[in-house]
Amino acid sequence: MKKVMFVFMALIVSVGIVAFGGQESLATETVKIGFNAPLSGPAAAWGLPGMEGVSIWVDKINTSGGLKIGGKNYKVKIIKYDNEGIGSKALLGARKLVLEDKVVAMLMLGGAPSAVVQPFLTKNKIMAFVLIASDIAPDRPYLMDVTDNFPIYHLLHTEYIAEAHPKAKTAAIISQDDEIGLAAIAWSEAGFEAAGIEVVYSKPFGVETTDFAPIVTAALAKKPDIISTGASYPEFQALIFEQAYTQGWKGIVTSACWDFKAIVAKVPTGWMDGAVSGFPDFDDPKLSKEHNEFWKAWRAKYPTHGFSEIVWEYMAALDVWAYGARKAGTVESEKVYKALKACKEVPHSFGPGVWWGKEIFGRDNLLVPTWPITEVHNGKPKIVAYKSLMDWLKKGNNKEILIKCLKKWKLM
Repeated sequence: MKKVMFVFMALIVSVGIVAFGGQESLATETVKIGFNAPLSGPAAAWGLPGMEGVSIWVDKINTSGGLKIGGKNYKVKIIKYDNEGIGSKALLGARKLVLEDKVVAMLMLGGAPSAVVQPFLTKNKIMAFVLIASDIAPDRPYLMDVTDNFPIYHLLHTEYIAEAHPKAKTAAIISQDDEIGLAAIAWSEAGFEAAGIEVVYSKPFGVETTDFAPIVTAALAKKPDIISTGASYPEFQALIFEQAYTQGWKGIVTSACWDFKAIVAKVPTGWMDGAVSGFPDFDDPKLSKEHNEFWKAWRAKYPTHGFSEIVWEYMAALDVWAYGARKAGTVESEKVYKALKACKEVPHSFGPGVWWGKEIFGRDNLLVPTWPITEVHNGKPKIVAYKSLMDWLKKGNNKEILIKCLKKWKLM
């Protein structure tokens, strides 16, 4: 496959889009941004690694003189709050970060906490960057997903599987019964149906589940060629795969993302070969030099840690925020939001992104690039294709199938 060079925005590697102040003009102002995410609890793997990329981003900016915005140089300060993935704690965190710490934007995972936090953030006109597109809603004007594209990319994963594995005709979806899990099930069902693959199992499991043997047994009884773990939390995902492996199942696995360190502690590395998702490691040769340089910087700082998309996604949201602040000439939240929305295209880590979402979520607050598709080869996800949501929506009656599935799961 021809090497595709993407515009990678991470300021840790340089340049061009968001300027550093430079050592000759050290930062004289400080801008504060909140990190209100799960740093402990079941969803910690979708929050805690994000601080790794964010810390690299902030260190690079602050040691280079700060961000130059509107004629001023700003030092960036990230203020953390562990909401444990719980809505009430996320609201306490939001109130502290906005009212006491005076943050101008907030990085969040999203999911259940979004519904609790957004009335407060909307009232105070504070931008929130989440990793879950289905959190976008008409009454949440300042909530945006500018990096992850969950759960949209499930449509693209399933399309790729149908093309690469035409003999695979049945699928089981195993994901938890919460906002994130149900969104993954609905969008995956739509993707499979559009691809001509029958979903034979899609019963959500309770988030209190600890024994996955009976759940996986029930799914395997339907004889699926494919198992999707949807958006199962990392600790659930590893246990599901352990049961599938233990019970002798062989086939194609797919998921929103992977926590390989947790998975290969439960199953042989080779069992995951061919697994399909959409997040490459940043040392992938099909990515840009800038991606690869970030990988080296991250690996040097965190040599024993496992890499996942969470490492770079919160950081990439900071890139988009900084791009908007430069456009606006200020760090004032509402003006940054308006500057971003006025752009027809905004740089995303995987290339130019366009605003989309109104026809499904009620607002065009999702930044959509062309998305990579990955397969696991020898324990690492490798880019094997690129897929476009816009192209998917134009095919046949795909849009009608999507709307039907979202209504089935009461997401529209």
